[in-house]
Amino acid sequence: MDFGTSLIAMVATVASMAVPILIVAMVLWYKSHKTQQLHDTAVRLAEKGQPVPPEFFLGREQPYSDLRRGVVLVAVGIALCIALNQLGVAWTIGLIPLFMGLGYMLVWKLESRNGGSGGNGNGKHDNGGAS
Repeated sequence: MDFGTSLIAMVATVASMAVPILIVAMVLWYKSHKTQQLHDTAVRLAEKGQPVPPEFFLGREQPYSDLRRGVVLVAVGIALCIALNQLGVAWTIGLIPLFMGLGYMLVWKLESRNGGSGGNGNGKHDNGGAS
């Protein structure tokens, strides 16, 4: 292998490892920056003697219900089973996300039946407040 080919291979390898790390770092930085701005706003309100609305800190846990997660994981699991079966490899790997999705759907059903504060079916979580 000549120098140019090996250089391209090394750059491609480093880039393929660095890009996902950079994407995760950017997402984490953005979330941290957004939270810091929210806290700065709350501090400024408190310094002025204004009440800090509780909505600033409520509803920030998880925006989607267990039903949505379950449906997505079941779909991914079925797609993996089909794709891996067509490729002639161990298609049973697709059963992992499929059963995880079924578990999420079961949790959603049980919590909605018991009136729990998990996913309420409309895409948002209750925060345990009085309704």
